[in-house]
Amino acid sequence: MSQEVVQQIIGRAVTDAAFRQQLIDNAKEACKGYDLTPEELEALEALDAESLKAFAGSLDVRITKTAGKGFI
Repeated sequence: MSQEVVQQIIGRAVTDAAFRQQLIDNAKEACKGYDLTPEELEALEALDAESLKAFAGSLDVRITKTAGKGFI
């Protein structure tokens, strides 16, 4: 497992509201299909939900999966 995959997951979480909520609710389930070590999964489970949502909310809507839908 590499830092690159963790970055992909975090990137997806900040640009895809549905995935972000899945990650917050159940990181293990949301990360199925990603090759993560137990330590990496634990770190993702420990992400601060409010900080993640706040960062995602600060992004320009044009770079999010919900572009054109009016919400992040």
